Amino acid sequence: MGRTEDLKAKGLDLGGLDGTFGFLLHAAWRDAARTFAEHFAETGITPLGYSILLLIARNPGCAPGDLCEIMGVTSNNMTRLIDDLSRRSLIERTVHAADRRARRLQLTAQGAATLEGLRARHAAYEADFNDRIGAERIDRLCEILRHFD
Repeated sequence: MGRTEDLKAKGLDLGGLDGTFGFLLHAAWRDAARTFAEHFAETGITPLGYSILLLIARNPGCAPGDLCEIMGVTSNNMTRLIDDLSRRSLIERTVHAADRRARRLQLTAQGAATLEGLRARHAAYEADFNDRIGAERIDRLCEILRHFD
């Protein structure tokens, strides 16, 4: 039983919210965040941290601003996230050869090794949703959500 059903069982009238896009999307986000936390609990890696590591692995030498644009994160928040991953020796900042003011991001050897373990956890996280909701429904939902990119 989901949270909405639990509230209805208690006699709480949701005022129709349980039929609105925003309410249901937020409920899905809460579930996704909780499930991520369960799968990544002992790693200390957040969904944003995992995304950053994956993007840097696929785009070595990318600029922090590129990550801000892709992820929709402010530069102040991105700096905080990068600082955390850097303190954990998972990524390093390098100076751009043509512009010494510009920084580029690289995974460290430890970051690359950590990412491999995180990818296995992420696969289990995705499998969790496929088991609960069904792969075909997940594919349809992803297709719909791509309209918001």
